[in-house]
Amino acid sequence: MVIKLLPLLSVSDKILNDLKEEIGRSFLTKVEIEKALVSLPDDVYDKAREQYDASKLVEYLSGYAKKIGGDKILAVCNVDVYMEGMNFVFGVAQKGQSICMVSLYRLDQRFYGKESNYDRLKERAIKETIHELGHCFGLDHCKKNECVMFFSNHILSVDEKEKYFCEDCREMLRENLK
Repeated sequence: MVIKLLPLLSVSDKILNDLKEEIGRSFLTKVEIEKALVSLPDDVYDKAREQYDASKLVEYLSGYAKKIGGDKILAVCNVDVYMEGMNFVFGVAQKGQSICMVSLYRLDQRFYGKESNYDRLKERAIKETIHELGHCFGLDHCKKNECVMFFSNHILSVDEKEKYFCEDCREMLRENLK
């Protein structure tokens, strides 16, 4: 199995390499970083909201995914994203599908008016990438707030959860990977 990391627009090599290492360790699989996709179609950007529509973005990436292969594709971007009915999302995935996406934009301390902190950004990004890939591997949201599969609708819940699957989610993941 191969998980492909697909940077969208501008994402630092440092964070991509850190994510690659942690994803490989968490899912016991090979992870490859693809060449960055440097442009996106105009219709995925909502000018009124000044945000990218995560659903349209993943739909667009579905077509692009055939070109790069891989069993699972995790797109990583540094732009503000939302889904219909929500002000923003940290990421998006559909259960059992091959493509998911994580945005670093609101995971960065600077969004909240604080000084940049790479270690905090890395920790948050790892949690959200593992969370979204968990959905791709068939996991639902977990009710245990310490589990990485717990739904986070604000940054504090990202900070409070662990980067690991709880025992129940880990067992389901093992079953789904058979």
